[in-house]
Amino acid sequence: MHRFLSAILVILFFLVSGCDSPSPVEPSGAVIKVGFIGPGEGSNLTQGQDTLKGVLAAQAILPLLNNGDRIEVIAGDSGDDPAATRQAMQKLVQEDGVTVLLLGLDSERLLQVSQFAESLQTPAIALIATHPDIVSESVYISQLCFDDDTQGTVAAIFVRDELLIKHAAVVVDPGESHSKYLQVAFETKFTNTGGVLTGSHAVTEVDEVLLRHLQAVETELLYLPVSAQTVLHVRSILEELDWSPEIMTSDGLLASVLGKFPGQVGNIEGIYATDLFSDRGDFLRHRHLGRAAEASFDDLFDSEESTFTHLGVEGYAIAVHAMNQCQSEADHQCISMAIRSIENFEGIMAKISIDSSGRATRPVYVNTIKKGLLDSVVKVY
Repeated sequence: MHRFLSAILVILFFLVSGCDSPSPVEPSGAVIKVGFIGPGEGSNLTQGQDTLKGVLAAQAILPLLNNGDRIEVIAGDSGDDPAATRQAMQKLVQEDGVTVLLLGLDSERLLQVSQFAESLQTPAIALIATHPDIVSESVYISQLCFDDDTQGTVAAIFVRDELLIKHAAVVVDPGESHSKYLQVAFETKFTNTGGVLTGSHAVTEVDEVLLRHLQAVETELLYLPVSAQTVLHVRSILEELDWSPEIMTSDGLLASVLGKFPGQVGNIEGIYATDLFSDRGDFLRHRHLGRAAEASFDDLFDSEESTFTHLGVEGYAIAVHAMNQCQSEADHQCISMAIRSIENFEGIMAKISIDSSGRATRPVYVNTIKKGLLDSVVKVY
């Protein structure tokens, strides 16, 4: 009897194992090309490099489509010049024959070339850009991030409801569309919920005179959706003034400081920032893609992961998922529609959905920066 039961258990084990383990995909011999565009030089070099590293880490764990076609990633350098960006995009599409474009460009740079990118009629995923106008009249470009309207609104609600701050000032860069849009979104929600603006300033350079004025009118918090360099500059002036208001910034601050000013990470200690991810805290949970990508990244690169690398991973994985939904890689309209039909896709830490307009829905993490890490305070769905 014992032997009979043992035999039955062994048979059941193999049956269950066979059901749970899909057959490995056999290479077909065909190659599908995915293009990446990002800065390979200039002030945003780290942003481009980190995002591309994320794409390559994801490629290592997802090298084939379901039909066995091998995926090749071809990278193009956008530089800091719109003409060079357009030329690189055109080469990837018309000469290299890529099926999907992954755009590692920030909002300002992508807004300058979005109409041209649309004219190429190739599915494209904006990995970093958060400005709503990126997809406002687009058929082929979709966003991976939450947009600036969502981000600015969440920041204002956090400041009012969690920090219980009544008086805040906003300082933005007049030359950055991303910064100005966040200003409008934050100020609208902040004042609509009973907040009082002690200042609203669009300046190319923050100086001591402005900050002394904001201190004199009893500002409790500075909302600074500006560059990492400007945030560091403001912090240095505040230290000289011996004034310590709360500071709230936007996505990618820590990643930018780590990339451009690694020796000054300590100077952003305690700052609040909205972001797409978190490094630690009660709301942190790496999903399967996140765990696999982390191992792949560690095998390939001798550097730290960041928000930008995570976005590269997610963008590539979504592109692969979309291509798997279509019969042919030449059917760009099908792939674009598949991207815009994403529902509850398992990202690095949370589920991502992209609607028919190309806008993404995903959680916003509000973090505080502690010892060079994003420490989650709240996660807003």
